[in-house]
Amino acid sequence: MFRNVSPIALLLVCAALPSCGGSDSPASTPTPVPAPTPAPTPTPPPPSPSAIPPLAQPPIDISGETHTVGADFWGTNSAANGGKGETIDGIPCRAMDQTYHVHTHLSIALSGGLLTVPANLGILPASGTFGGCAYQIHTHDGSGRLHIESPVPVNYMLGSFFRIWGQPLTTSNVAGITGQPIVFYVTDNGVTTVYQGDPAAIELTSHREITIQIGSPVSAIPNFTWTPN
Repeated sequence: MFRNVSPIALLLVCAALPSCGGSDSPASTPTPVPAPTPAPTPTPPPPSPSAIPPLAQPPIDISGETHTVGADFWGTNSAANGGKGETIDGIPCRAMDQTYHVHTHLSIALSGGLLTVPANLGILPASGTFGGCAYQIHTHDGSGRLHIESPVPVNYMLGSFFRIWGQPLTTSNVAGITGQPIVFYVTDNGVTTVYQGDPAAIELTSHREITIQIGSPVSAIPNFTWTPN
């Protein structure tokens, strides 16, 4: 077949024929190089907590027992479901004994406006069949100042006051107000922090100011002063 063909021409023809002098195996396909794995998208840092509103200045003096702070919301019959003289959370209702006497302040704000914490919560007047008594946590006026009075030092919590008042206190229900965001602030010695635990466990310590913000934020943390204790 290749008579009189030069060796060089023969080599060129053979190179063009895949079966010439070689195996019947197809040429191997190069292994594809995998694309580099993309670097993971960095996880964004968690959003910083909302800034705590500043403490209102100057503080309002609510010494005495004749002040009213905020707008009426619960009315004078708000304690209808409250204590009737029975012991609540180990807190008795009896004649007042001021041997140990400190105060905590409670502010409740709804959509930026303060609501009045009713007067005389925890105080049961005498009647023809009942001699009257006062729970060791009670209010005298509408200032929001909670009186803690006992013959011995005690360590009471905000939840006990609400039970004496006859109102719920949870992270989603404050004295019957629900369906809105609620933030609890605690101010001690002029320093305000956000309280994120069970609000019923907030301690009622001397000169502590507790602010419950419901709905839109307050522009400033309510700030009060009083004497003594």
